[in-house]
Parts: sequence; structure tokens; C-alpha cells
Amino acid sequence: MFKKTIFLTLLIGILLPLHAHADTPAKLPAPIIAIVDVQRILQESMAAKSVQKQLEAQRSKFQTEIEGEENELRAAEQDLNKARPSLAAQAYSDREQQLRQRFSVVENHVQARRKVLDQAFSDSMNTVRSALLDVVDKVAHEHGANLVIVKQQALWTDQPLDITDEVLKRLDQKLSKVDIAMPADIIPKDIPAK
Repeated sequence: MFKKTIFLTLLIGILLPLHAHADTPAKLPAPIIAIVDVQRILQESMAAKSVQKQLEAQRSKFQTEIEGEENELRAAEQDLNKARPSLAAQAYSDREQQLRQRFSVVENHVQARRKVLDQAFSDSMNTVRSALLDVVDKVAHEHGANLVIVKQQALWTDQPLDITDEVLKRLDQKLSKVDIAMPADIIPKDIPAK
């Protein structure tokens, strides 16, 4: 029994290092790091600025439309309140219900338009981000980098690691403008009449 235990211990002692050596993965290359300030690029690039400018124009146009609809609804509400003494109870109730429906339709329209604007912005910025990734890939490989870190994730970096300016310049050359795709007509046709 004692001989068997010694034999098994020796066998395990010999086989265990061989097994551990067989599972050892290939050695990874040394990291060559580049740093990119993505936040700055998404604020300063010509493409991102074009998206922001178009979005602000769409929001301003939308706000003007909504203010007009809200003014009409307020006027209709005031007219209904003035006419209340002269209307029969059922007539007043019917007009009040119609007014509530108009309020509801306008509210739904506002929500739908905001959703469309948000989606258009998101889609356009995804186009910018995609182009940014292509540019970062090319610039990083040209510099021999095998790892790119977002600047906001790095606690400290030496300036020579930062390739942001070069990436920004090339992104502006590759993609100077992104058109926001907006549906031609988002205003619902079913807003009830006054």
C-alpha cells in the first residue's frame, strides 16, 4: 500500500507539470498603446457639427409648429369657456370632448416628433462613429499601435501617445457632413378641426 501511494505521488508529480505546460496559451504581444479623445472628436468634427446644426434647425422648426398648434388649442379652450353659458349641457360636453381629443392628438404628435428627431440624431451620429472607427483603425496601424484607449478611460498619458488631432483631421477629410434623414411629413393629418 505504501509503495502504491509513493508511485501515485511520483506519477502525479511527473504528469502535473506536463499537463500544466500543455494548457499554457501562447504569449501575448507587448501592448503598443494609442490614446484617442472620442468625446472631443464627436464635438469638434465637421460631420458631428453638421448633424448638430441640422438637428437644431429641425427642432426650431418643430417648436414653431407646436407653438402654433398650442396657441390654436388655447384659443379654442377660451372660446369654449366663453360659450359655456349659452350652450346646452350636451353641446358643451361634446365640444369639450372634441377639444380633449385635439389636445391628445397634439400631445401624441409632440412625442412622435421627438422620437423621430432622437432617432434621426442617433442614426446620423452612428454614421460619424462608424467613420471614426475606420479612421482610428488606420491611424493606429500606421503608428504600430495594437491597443487604442479612449482618453477619458486613461488616468494619465504622455502626450506622444495621443493621436486625437491626427484622427480628427482625417475624419474631417473623410466625412465633412452627414445629412440627417427626416421623414418628409411628420405632422399628423388627423388633428380634429376647431
